Amino acid sequence: MSDAPFVEVSAARKEYAKSGTKIAVFENLDFSMEKGAFVALMGPSGSGKSTLLHAIGGLERLTSGTISIDGRSIAGESEARLSRWRAETVGFIFQFYNLMPMLNAAGNIELPLLLLSLGAKERRRRVEEAADLVGIAHRLRHRPREMSGGEQQRVAIARAIVSEPPLLLCDEPTGDLDRETSREVLEILQSLCRDLGKTILMVTHDPSAAEFADRTFTLDKGQLDLAGMAA
Repeated sequence: MSDAPFVEVSAARKEYAKSGTKIAVFENLDFSMEKGAFVALMGPSGSGKSTLLHAIGGLERLTSGTISIDGRSIAGESEARLSRWRAETVGFIFQFYNLMPMLNAAGNIELPLLLLSLGAKERRRRVEEAADLVGIAHRLRHRPREMSGGEQQRVAIARAIVSEPPLLLCDEPTGDLDRETSREVLEILQSLCRDLGKTILMVTHDPSAAEFADRTFTLDKGQLDLAGMAA
């Protein structure tokens, strides 16, 4: 394993303008993750957890500071290059699944592959492989309304990993699930980290969900508690 962090955030500042006043969500924030780590990020609502997650995934831009993923700085990338980079590097998993209701599970899982230069046969192979990894292969022809919340989240996870990205960013992935289904989803994430070497950053409010991660960090009042850095 390389000594260099896989995810490295340095001197990060993010601010928003509100009623003519600039409000900092966080500032001078440093954060790093090793390749293959599973890290939970906790903190109260409004602390900037999701903002940091989205910045790492290239969905939001920092006001200042740098973000590097696997040695590549993404801070100054054009939108076109950033979009291509996301398609190849990052898988997103959200609380509310964000599935297309008119598509069946296979169609939803395939969506990220449409951004890549792949033939229909290769796309189909990857969809089936991703679905099998998360235990949803038997539901590929079903639409979201025909599936339970847990099944829909499995489809969302399959969609996140189908392009074989090294980084998974999860924003409250169990927030809309019952306890047992949450455990099943978290065990899938653990398996993806342990068996496939995915690097996973998960925002969560749930301490029991954070226990599935290797380390837990807390972001509060713009400050990051690095106590979770200890092994």
